[in-house]
Amino acid sequence: MPNSNVYKLSALVGMHTLLLLFFTSQLSISYYEANIFFNETSLLHYIIRLSTFVFGQNDLGLRLPMIFMHAVGAFLYYDISKSLFKKQSDKLWNVLIYLLLPGINSAGIMVDGAGLVLFLLLVFLFIYKHKRHLAYYLLPIYVFIDASFAFMYLGFIFYSMDKRNTKLLFASILLFGASMYFFGIDIGGHPKNYFLSTLGIYAAIFSPIVFIYLIYALYRWGVKEERTLLWYLGSTAFLFSMLLSFRQQMKLEELAPYIIIATPIMVKTFLSSYRIRLREFRKQYRMLLIVGMTFLFLSTLSIFLNKGLYLFISKPSNHFVYKNHIAKELSIELKKMDIHAVITRSERFQLRLKYYGIEKGYEINLEKVKPSLKSQSVTISYIGVKTAKYYVTKLYK
Repeated sequence: MPNSNVYKLSALVGMHTLLLLFFTSQLSISYYEANIFFNETSLLHYIIRLSTFVFGQNDLGLRLPMIFMHAVGAFLYYDISKSLFKKQSDKLWNVLIYLLLPGINSAGIMVDGAGLVLFLLLVFLFIYKHKRHLAYYLLPIYVFIDASFAFMYLGFIFYSMDKRNTKLLFASILLFGASMYFFGIDIGGHPKNYFLSTLGIYAAIFSPIVFIYLIYALYRWGVKEERTLLWYLGSTAFLFSMLLSFRQQMKLEELAPYIIIATPIMVKTFLSSYRIRLREFRKQYRMLLIVGMTFLFLSTLSIFLNKGLYLFISKPSNHFVYKNHIAKELSIELKKMDIHAVITRSERFQLRLKYYGIEKGYEINLEKVKPSLKSQSVTISYIGVKTAKYYVTKLYK
């Protein structure tokens, strides 16, 4: 890699990482994150526990591992995909689009299995590219980490069939079976069609224009180009998630990494289609690029400047990041009132407050509706907009 590209890539990833580090102060822990921290026994649980042990039980300690995995993952993504592009500028454009994806920004800051799955997937693909025989040793290890790695084994099954690699085929089938044995797929309950909602979630993860073009690029690449491992992983995850969506709702946040790593195929397809045409016939592609990048920038801005959206929302609880707000600010206000333990109606909210040092106690009640005239109110506001109001009441004098 030329030195100029090293500096540009480092600057690009560095600036994005700094944005994420700043963003940690703008969020509270969600119930899902609190449940991972307090109750789960997953690999992510122990990683977060170690981080908070070193850096303290605060927002930075909670989110630093995800940011670190995101930053390292961006460099791995660059290395994995750079062989698809000849021009150095194209390689950087590819990384920029990757960093602007809403799903990447979410995975880079939220304590969620998606960020860990994406990072481990990039680690595997990086080792697979440079030391393929060593990468195969990771395959059985991943069985025990997360249920979504079943889709990686499924992708390998079709990839090995295409390449006529019998050993890899049997190993992939065995590992897929092992993953199903340990985790399985929940097919209980009454069948229900989630096809449209699944498409909507994918559109939110990638942004609508990018998602549509990505699916088109996967189709075109599968028909006209050599079907690579990236193509098989992305296509398999997408097709099977859509197939299963006719019956049940999938946890798409942990399936999206397999489609995200196929993003270079989309970028390569667009650039090839653009450059093969004469200048006078490129207008529609330039328009598509402008619209697509505008959507990506607006999506990124809406994430990092999300509190500003409260100015335009009549009901604060409808905010798309509301589940990651309120708890930290409320705990600060309660501590100012010398309150360090409360009882709430919501066990989920109780767990969120616990992370910030507000334990479960039975002397003080925390309610959203004023229970008595002696109750004290606590109001949480962002940029001058009241987003939540609680009442604290002493139950025992």
